[in-house]
Amino acid sequence: MINKICKIVLVSLLLMSCSSKKEAIHIPLPNEVKGMWFSYVDYQTFLKDTPKDKIEKKIEGILANCESIGINTIIVHAVAFTDSFYNSKIYPVSNKLNQKDIDYLKIFVDEAHERNMHVEAWINPMRSVSNDEVGKWDNEFILNKWINEGSDNIKLFEDRYYLNIATEDSQNLIISVVEEIVDNYDVDGIHMDDYFYPAKVDDSFDSNQYTGSSFTDIGEFRRYQVNTLVEKIYNVVHQKNLAFGISPSGNIEYSRDIIFGDTEAWIAKGIVDYVTPQIYWGFTNKNKPFEPTLQEWQTLVDNTNVKLIAGLAAYKVGIASNDSDNDEWLNDSEILLKQIQSSKNTNNYGGYMLFSYHSLFGKENENMLNNRKNLVEID
Repeated sequence: MINKICKIVLVSLLLMSCSSKKEAIHIPLPNEVKGMWFSYVDYQTFLKDTPKDKIEKKIEGILANCESIGINTIIVHAVAFTDSFYNSKIYPVSNKLNQKDIDYLKIFVDEAHERNMHVEAWINPMRSVSNDEVGKWDNEFILNKWINEGSDNIKLFEDRYYLNIATEDSQNLIISVVEEIVDNYDVDGIHMDDYFYPAKVDDSFDSNQYTGSSFTDIGEFRRYQVNTLVEKIYNVVHQKNLAFGISPSGNIEYSRDIIFGDTEAWIAKGIVDYVTPQIYWGFTNKNKPFEPTLQEWQTLVDNTNVKLIAGLAAYKVGIASNDSDNDEWLNDSEILLKQIQSSKNTNNYGGYMLFSYHSLFGKENENMLNNRKNLVEID
């Protein structure tokens, strides 16, 4: 009789435990993404010196600002330089902030979901720390060990370290970080941008892996490594039924031939849900005018299931430069609106993303204020 009572109590406790466990919340990728990138620079600009007990309120305000111009998707830096803006057991806490015990990603996810906003963790998979930052890491981190040992897994190029994804250990490390995020946070997806191989990296970077491989062209070898990594991440993310997208350079040839991001291959194989090319040029740019560049991307996604989400350069609005489209960015109070309207006319249109938060809410030049006002009125 006593045993029977004990079993009943045990079962009851288990049921209560299960019923009280918080169910994961996931918000699907909107049919029309109205997105905002929140980068490590935004963390530094808006959150670095914020007292711990005011962080949540500050993030609420950031998301409220995004919501005020119609944003429904927030892309939050989780990994910028093989560091973390969350409680990671793999990467050290980012040194871009002066507080080490705050789980910024969790707060962003929770607060975004309160507003029914889709939120993705943004990672830079290969880019690591500068040479003079290495000594600031604790010895417990595998990256520190690899650097101290002179391992092929991480290589120095032009005073910055990069993971060498031609090694199995480096690929596995990146995948373990993706798994850590999707297993422990209610993110709605994983987002990568255009930091693959460093531009104009020399052959010595991965020559030990390239030599003796079946490849006769080092460019093809590197594209294969990136494609393999992209497919592995896609598989991990899709096991959780989450979204996976990449924001490559808006210049298809540069992406493919210089940093070895083969966008055409990802799209053709269907190993991304969306691409967000960084089409950071105006309509009058002499080298890469906005509309013809947008059409190049439309051609890539035609007759596929991959969405095209235009990446737009809010950071250029009202800022003088030497670019051939300088006058547009300085004087056109509707340039972002016009680019969004052009994007709406493309096949597989999936929305737009704005780079970045501090560009829209951290500067108050008249042109930016007018552009921001026009964003509110977009259908």
